[in-house]
Amino acid sequence: MVNRKAQACAWAYALLVAFALGHFLLGLPIQFSESFGNMQKLSTPWRDLIAGEFGQNAYLRPMLWAAQKLVYDLSNGNYFPWFRGFHVIQVVVLILLYLGLVRPRTWRDAAVLPLGLAVLLGLHTFAGTVREAFPINTFMTVLICCYSAAVIALGTYRWWHDIAAVLLLVAAALTLESGLLVGVIVIGAALVGGRGVSRAGLAAVAALLAGYFYLRFVVLDVGLPGLIERSSGYGFRILEPPELIERFGSNPTWFYAYNVVTSAVSVLLTEPSGGAFNLTSAFLRDGLDASMLVTVIASGAVTALVGAFAWRRRAAWRSRRFDRDDQLVLLFLTVLFANALISYAYTKDVIMSPAGAFLAVAAFIACRSVLASLPAHVSGRTAAISVVAAFLVSMAWANRVLETHALLRSAAFVERNAWAYVPSHLQEQGVAVTPQAARLLRTLHDDALFRYPPPPAIVLPSVRLLVEE
Repeated sequence: MVNRKAQACAWAYALLVAFALGHFLLGLPIQFSESFGNMQKLSTPWRDLIAGEFGQNAYLRPMLWAAQKLVYDLSNGNYFPWFRGFHVIQVVVLILLYLGLVRPRTWRDAAVLPLGLAVLLGLHTFAGTVREAFPINTFMTVLICCYSAAVIALGTYRWWHDIAAVLLLVAAALTLESGLLVGVIVIGAALVGGRGVSRAGLAAVAALLAGYFYLRFVVLDVGLPGLIERSSGYGFRILEPPELIERFGSNPTWFYAYNVVTSAVSVLLTEPSGGAFNLTSAFLRDGLDASMLVTVIASGAVTALVGAFAWRRRAAWRSRRFDRDDQLVLLFLTVLFANALISYAYTKDVIMSPAGAFLAVAAFIACRSVLASLPAHVSGRTAAISVVAAFLVSMAWANRVLETHALLRSAAFVERNAWAYVPSHLQEQGVAVTPQAARLLRTLHDDALFRYPPPPAIVLPSVRLLVEE
């Protein structure tokens, strides 16, 4: 039964969280390192820009450039409000889709929602979806497509669901390789009882997945990223491409297996991060500090909650009796496995953001289930332990959300300082730019320093480390 007041409170809280994050996003200048070179390319005519992306080596991402080109043209030279405004809209849409998946309807749901949203925004895999801009954050685009696919696939069938599932898969897969997870979500939802997409729609999605690989590897011969493409974490440090080739060039199978396993584990435990066991290394050197302890408590508690839910529902799962909560948790496990496989070539926290986003859904489901299973009367000792445990977990995740906001504010400070030295740096390096590129550079420079300067930095010890790295 739906409690309208509880539902309204849940939606109001979610929108407050979305707009708060949006406020911090609007303080982040468009980055020089991430965006200037790409935005120069956006002046290319539509036909040439998109056609050229089908001939790139190792990557097939024409929709990535189509989205950026659209916003670039609409901005008419007013880049910051359009690109950052689009990013804020993405955040709002993502959180609304999260509500569409968890469906808060009671006061218990409203009480659990802050934890679910804290996992969504505080998990380390999410940071890259707001910190990095390309200049549109394509990882956020993939998250929206994945959530949208899940809402459709687990909902009541409508005639347009098949069309939407196909369009979402095409858009996501041609934006980033992790966009293929849209197809995994649609088919995975059907395997656990979702009936939002018809059999014809599922067949079309399966055909498109097969067609993608045929197009990429046979028709276009795009190939896959190799060891030379970028650095990746391994063990206790980051290995650069020459080191990766020297160590794994003859047989990278072990390296790829390591990436798959550590990518999955990182979502569940936050360690390793980017393939490197940073927390373990820091503990061995200096001992466990407060911020590390908070990270361990937060991730371990959520993983334990989801594990407890799976254990309690194991009999129903074996007999394939799935309710909606089961479907969402099983969908998380499916996305976790598939997302880890996609990360085989190199490890990066933000690549695992789809799995992290579905962990936030599973955390909500598991926590709600635990609350519903509590007896009406418990002993004083049990009640005290429960209250203390709930308080510690809540504070741990609240701290991680605070770090997300502080990271944006600190990054804004760093990016603004970087823009202050860009013109003189280019001049010292003797880098020649075209008149059109010079106009773009001057606009972005003035946006960052004068027209839309960021507020003062908020620096926490753990966030300072993230910014410097």
